[in-house]
Amino acid sequence: MPKKVTEFSFDEAKNAAANRLSALADFMESLNDKFPDKVPLDWTILLRQLELRISQASSPFLKESDIQPIIDLAYQLAQANPETTVQLSAFLNLYFEIIKKMKADPKDIGYAPQQIIIDNWKEIEEADSLAESVVSDLKGIRTHQTASIMAVLNSHVGRTEKIEYHIRKQLENAVNRYNLKHYDINMICSVRHKVKKGKGWTTDIRAIRDSISHSHYKINPIGNTFEIAFDNDEKGYSFHEKFSAKEFYHFFDLFTLLYKFQLHLLIIVELLPLLVTCLLKNPPAS
Repeated sequence: MPKKVTEFSFDEAKNAAANRLSALADFMESLNDKFPDKVPLDWTILLRQLELRISQASSPFLKESDIQPIIDLAYQLAQANPETTVQLSAFLNLYFEIIKKMKADPKDIGYAPQQIIIDNWKEIEEADSLAESVVSDLKGIRTHQTASIMAVLNSHVGRTEKIEYHIRKQLENAVNRYNLKHYDINMICSVRHKVKKGKGWTTDIRAIRDSISHSHYKINPIGNTFEIAFDNDEKGYSFHEKFSAKEFYHFFDLFTLLYKFQLHLLIIVELLPLLVTCLLKNPPAS
């Protein structure tokens, strides 16, 4: 059973908060490197400064004005990319609703928003690292050869099994535990749109994964590039979509951004109760 925030000692809470702030700062710094015009370095500086202040603290000292920027950051991350704003905003609202429910019920035994992800972190890290390596290897290649797209397709299968799967499981666990009715997990975990499968739905990420794994696709060369066509009518699917090389690489990149933002929003979701309950100088009454 995960430890309740109220059971943390001050030193435990301080160390846990500092570790989460460090991870967030690393992420914001990497975003600044990739998107300097969209992600100012100010966010990294703010997070590093707060991390330092907390790591040096000997007693609760934070003010609400110290915590509000972390909430603001969560909303800014959710809205950072217009192509994933709907998914990430719903993701964030789901977990903020859980935080409210936990605060309203003092008998709640506590909930670890990342427990399933933490339990499977090695798999997630391996799949993410492989995908990063594939992208790195393809940089600078001007022609879109069949070998390059096969590497991307194989990487997509691995990331779906080890990343999309566990994030969806984490969300399903949260929705079932707190009886949340208004959240569409398949939409939240899709890059563009959810996909019909039989009487239910799945993510576009998994629809492509299933098409790749069962060879329901064709790569059609077009000059020095290609088009990839997915045609899957198996096991309840009626999935028929075409991507140019540029479009599929963009889909692959958006999948990367989606899950990286989801994982780091979860860090904020775990960080906020620590800050409010254990490190705020005058915490609210429970």
